[in-house]
Amino acid sequence: MHHPQIVVFERDGRLADQVRPLAATERWVVRESRQVEPLWQLLQAGGPTVLVVKVGSPPDRDLMLIERVSWQLPDVATVAVGDLEAAAVLSGLAWDVGAAFALFPPQSRDMLSDIVAGMMRRAIRDSIGPIPAAGAP
Repeated sequence: MHHPQIVVFERDGRLADQVRPLAATERWVVRESRQVEPLWQLLQAGGPTVLVVKVGSPPDRDLMLIERVSWQLPDVATVAVGDLEAAAVLSGLAWDVGAAFALFPPQSRDMLSDIVAGMMRRAIRDSIGPIPAAGAP
């Protein structure tokens, strides 16, 4: 099994800084990318992965990325994070294009680490597969 990774796609590093304490505690890796192609290479490396995407302005590129990941890498759980004025509309669009969670106002960004932790634990559990019952061959 590859090492669990949290991959953050944003311009300023703030979200990555926010999930680093969680990753350190859990011994997960935090990787950052600001460009799509290097990001894609990180995501294709395999292993349990949670992708955190900061939906910026304009949001088109970020939403298209979420959609591409949801179609081509369905095992990667994606969290869309935003703080734009049209939060309600963008949150709905993020869900529509395949985000596993959309964290937009009025929700607090303080929830990000808990959301990522839950998604990663599920991804790890799913990558291990079912555990046979005692006495099963």
